[in-house]
Amino acid sequence: MRTVIYGLPKSGTTYLFSLLAEAMGRNKNLVESFEPRFIDQNNRLHRNDGKFWDESDNMLVKILYADANKKSGWEGEKALTAFNSYDKKIFIIRDPRDRWISAFFYRWFHRHNPNPEDYIRAYELAKSKENNPASIPFYNLLSSDSIFLKRWANDYRKNLKILSDFINILRVKGWFVISYEDIVDEKLMGLENYLGFTLESKHGIRPSFMHVSRTKSYGNWRRWFTSEDVGFFSPIFNDFLADQEYDSKDWNLENTNSLSSAEGSEYMKRLFYHSKGPNIETISILGKIKKLIFKYSRHVE
Repeated sequence: MRTVIYGLPKSGTTYLFSLLAEAMGRNKNLVESFEPRFIDQNNRLHRNDGKFWDESDNMLVKILYADANKKSGWEGEKALTAFNSYDKKIFIIRDPRDRWISAFFYRWFHRHNPNPEDYIRAYELAKSKENNPASIPFYNLLSSDSIFLKRWANDYRKNLKILSDFINILRVKGWFVISYEDIVDEKLMGLENYLGFTLESKHGIRPSFMHVSRTKSYGNWRRWFTSEDVGFFSPIFNDFLADQEYDSKDWNLENTNSLSSAEGSEYMKRLFYHSKGPNIETISILGKIKKLIFKYSRHVE
């Protein structure tokens, strides 16, 4: 069975890929194609680093929906054409409020080549917000430039409209659309009926993908957003929420005195200074300098 999982970054595609890979590989060899970027005339899938996969009768493919700058994956029509003949086709949707927060923190992964100055600014603001959640609207972690924010909001809303219309087309064309929230809540019966086999929800995400995982929950926007965020984000997200059967009137927030650094600043730091990334050298040098200063100060005393 040839199966494709499609969705935006930070919508649970990697977790579902792990679940399906375990199930589809139980009794038969499985070809796993993780985030290929294009397909050739012989239906061979390719990644930009040179890795490729030949077509197989038992194959699982995970691809990402192209974001606004078209760098993260496959545009809709391209994906529809490439995987039209696949036996099972799944698309994952997620509450855009949670996905935006998750995607914001994940943008600092070293492979995304984040700007160091932007990282430092966002990191320091995230730490401050963790200590005093109400003091900083989340949108200020993105920017404090009102002109930039207005332009960003307009573009993001337009792209959500395009995405929502595309998801509705997928439903008409027979794709199985499942929400990230149902996956987290293990409401998998509909998906299992569609696939024709059961999924082991306790299987979990593979160790090699753990750097992607952040909270494995939903509704975190209620703690990270402020009332200012509600005013800023609701005009951007409400049409998508209503169209995809989320409650667009529910913008209730949770009062909290602190936020988890593991979900914010420490997660950012782990991705930016990843052990296999170029920035690890910087933090190593800073660590050595601190040790020398400490050693010298003790010697002086």
